[in-house]
Amino acid sequence: MSQRRLIFLLIFLSLSKIIAQPQQHDRWLQKTGYGLMFHYEAFKNHSTQSYNRAVDSFDVEKFASEVESTGAGHVIFVIGQHWGKYCAPNQAYEKLLGVTNGIWTSKRDLIMEIAQQLSKREIRLILYMTARAPMRHYKIIKAMRDTLPSINGKPTGPSVDPMSHPRKVKGFLRSENQAPNPHFLKNWADVCGEWSQRYGNLISGWWFDGYKTEMRDAYDALTKEKYNIDTWIAAVLSGNPEAELAFNAGAHPLLSLCTGGKLCPHQTFTSGENHDFYQRTKKGKGKALTPKNFPAPAGVVWHLLLPLSKGWGSGEESRFETTTLKEHIDVINAEGGTITLDVPLSSAGKIPVKALQTLQELGKDRQKLKDRIRSF
Repeated sequence: MSQRRLIFLLIFLSLSKIIAQPQQHDRWLQKTGYGLMFHYEAFKNHSTQSYNRAVDSFDVEKFASEVESTGAGHVIFVIGQHWGKYCAPNQAYEKLLGVTNGIWTSKRDLIMEIAQQLSKREIRLILYMTARAPMRHYKIIKAMRDTLPSINGKPTGPSVDPMSHPRKVKGFLRSENQAPNPHFLKNWADVCGEWSQRYGNLISGWWFDGYKTEMRDAYDALTKEKYNIDTWIAAVLSGNPEAELAFNAGAHPLLSLCTGGKLCPHQTFTSGENHDFYQRTKKGKGKALTPKNFPAPAGVVWHLLLPLSKGWGSGEESRFETTTLKEHIDVINAEGGTITLDVPLSSAGKIPVKALQTLQELGKDRQKLKDRIRSF
């Protein structure tokens, strides 16, 4: 039997199990096939004016149509990252910073518009959010009451870059490399909870970055506090209690694929951050990153995330041939997992032409497979 026919048979058998036992396997993330991630404006140090101009330029309907043309079943969209600006209003965040809407949050609610357009096309939306306060601004870390950066255990002031590293500043620890405190978790619950309640079932999941091992290790001690990781997650789930949750601590199978156990008790799918389809080893390429080779904990959907192009949110074309993408996705799907490809995106919401062409070819091939399965 050829490899192609074997992969098709595995996928058919996997889908048959899902159809035969819907109560035991009703996890939508296992049925999307593959998805796309967009680091929208996450790496640009925008001014208030330039950020609003960028968000206002976004063509939501065209973006959603392009995503639909790729056959992707889900999207992970970055609402904001370490620069502290978010592409949706949030009164809780604005109040904590002491500013009005349009300064650190966009005037336009881009997330609502994207969620509505994707929903019309039956494409699930997952929000990317950080588990800690935006790290590039000391004043935001302080305003959120997150644990301040420190040197040899003593909090630093704003004169020290909060993104510093111990190799450059001896004894330095970023906020995310220290345990969070109850005050911050209460504030972050207010921020995340506002979006959760506004978007409701339009948001099918959350992907939290920067949930480092220090945060994992602080979980038990924090349960003794009024505000803790549980109360933060309760706010996250307040708009959609069925939302899937991932927590990310770095690009290593032990953490990103949870081969050493869940990072957070509330985790329902793996963050999956990696850079290729194979494990990195000292000798180079290790085993293929698949659910069989690197199984996730029971009840956690196996998910792999990697850049389609040259890096996170960057590049113009795919590093991989369409056939290579298809082969890996088919194997991962057949073993009960899913995959997300991080794709570059312009301020106006346009996917680069060459990258889009590869994804559209992938989408055509996967549609043919779905049609063949339906014909059985």
